[in-house]
Amino acid sequence: MGTSQSKPSTPGGSPLVAPWADQDPPAPDQPQPALAVPDVLPAAPLSGMRRALREYMGTGDPAAGRRALGRYARAMGGPRASARHARAARTGGAALSALASVARANGAAVVVAGFDLGTLAGRPLEEAITAIVDQFCPPGILDEDVVRSAMAEALFEALGDQPVFDLNAVTDHVVVVATVCFVAELVFAAVASEQGKSAENVPPAVAVQRENALRDLVRAAADEIATPIIQRTGGALAPAGLDGIVAEITSAVYGEMTRW
Repeated sequence: MGTSQSKPSTPGGSPLVAPWADQDPPAPDQPQPALAVPDVLPAAPLSGMRRALREYMGTGDPAAGRRALGRYARAMGGPRASARHARAARTGGAALSALASVARANGAAVVVAGFDLGTLAGRPLEEAITAIVDQFCPPGILDEDVVRSAMAEALFEALGDQPVFDLNAVTDHVVVVATVCFVAELVFAAVASEQGKSAENVPPAVAVQRENALRDLVRAAADEIATPIIQRTGGALAPAGLDGIVAEITSAVYGEMTRW
């Protein structure tokens, strides 16, 4: 008791060492000194993305939009971010596979997973698309809203010039367009879900316009990225394995965006 010696001084007086570290430990009945807490905590992973997105929403500058998308992709791990959409890829892949089966049948009615797509022939396009989404992307699935809205948007993009659902209008090209659009919608929806208050000071009409322009940036990237992947298949997407194609394109889109 009372025989302990002072510890030698820390060489160089390192700022990482608290001042009390060079002193004798306090007696058991004395309180321990509090550890120093850094004044600045690490920034949130998406704070840079939100700053860029706020700038984009305020100015409409496409360069700021690309920066926001790039920062989001890097924060999410680049190509690895596609893992977040794995379930969506499987669910959406099932709907796209049904569409591909119709294309392969050259206008003939086909039954996929017990669902006769021939029953949709001649029905208003919106009604037919709703039926397809309900069948293959039913309510109650994980990420329900994102997957269902992405698939509906993709089908409208691919078939929107048809007033009614026409089996003969479902071609390989339609399947490709729907697939690429579905991927772009998944990625855009993921970004939009993290936008925070980036548009709070922007008039609603302007905000919608700029969100659509941001969506177009993602779609353009998806179009460019998907081309070599689809060319590898001969330009026609087979019903089997479409979920894998969706996952591959999604991963490549995130990889491309990390360069922005």
